[in-house]
Amino acid sequence: PSPSIGVDGTVYVGSNDKKIYAFNGATGNKKWEFLTGAAVYSSPSIGPDGSVYVGSGDNKVYSLDGITGDKKWEYLTDGSVGSSPSISDDGTVYVGSSDKKVYALNAIDGSKKWEYATDGYVKSSPAIGSNSAIYVGSADKKIYALDGITGTKRWEYLTGAPVYSSPVIGSDGTVYVGSGDKNIYALDGTNGAIKWEYLTGTPVYSSPAIGSDGIVYLACDKNIYALDGS
Repeated sequence: PSPSIGVDGTVYVGSNDKKIYAFNGATGNKKWEFLTGAAVYSSPSIGPDGSVYVGSGDNKVYSLDGITGDKKWEYLTDGSVGSSPSISDDGTVYVGSSDKKVYALNAIDGSKKWEYATDGYVKSSPAIGSNSAIYVGSADKKIYALDGITGTKRWEYLTGAPVYSSPVIGSDGTVYVGSGDKNIYALDGTNGAIKWEYLTGTPVYSSPAIGSDGIVYLACDKNIYALDGS
């Protein structure tokens, strides 16, 4: 998993030793550790109040106090949670699970707001767009746009292979995401219509990054691609 950095410089990261660690970013000294029940492949996400949200292979999503490492709550799914949580401004935590579902949880107490069932593992991390839209990929080869408030599906787009890449959203609302079919797709965030696709040499499991100039960057097949986002 990738580390996350708090506003005070604390570095949070999970490990396959089943633990989540917090380190002083300046010195590397350990602040705390939290033991889960299995390896942690989810990258931690940090809420506005400093809470740390992270998934674990023990099928759970955790909310931890970013300062002390104390558990605030946990939510049990029916599969391992390798997806990294995303947190909306209204205090909703969105996360996928290998039980094939996307969950919306209350950031304060971990209560479930809704769940949406796909037909494959959800290892992709949800991306939060405008108009309460949530974008996420699934091993069922599809990219989904869900209503973040109700959990209803707005649209889906079928690719040729499982989608483990996490979508990113451009300034104009375009959704960029990779697929195991070796393509990176640019989709209209409103209706899912395809704008373009680019064929790479190998399956695309990494997530794109977007520059301030709209250039889409992608690491794949030992290469780094820079694509015109438009």
